[in-house]
Amino acid sequence: MLARETTVRPELVEIFRDVFEFEGPIVQHTSPDDVDRWDSLQHIALVRAIEQTFDITLSMDEMMELETAGAIEALLRRHGV
Repeated sequence: MLARETTVRPELVEIFRDVFEFEGPIVQHTSPDDVDRWDSLQHIALVRAIEQTFDITLSMDEMMELETAGAIEALLRRHGV
């Protein structure tokens, strides 16, 4: 029996819709492989949207960590948001 997919917080779903125009389900393992428009340029837009939405500043290393929706969730927890 497969475990139920864990969804991400609503703010991230909204960011994915705005930045990537992505309408599919967004779960912990959602990655650039799942999102057609998630390329290097849109990754910068993703970082900017995360920083603005959650009022945080990401280091270059943190920006590079954002490889899945779950990694974004983990980073936000580390920032206390």
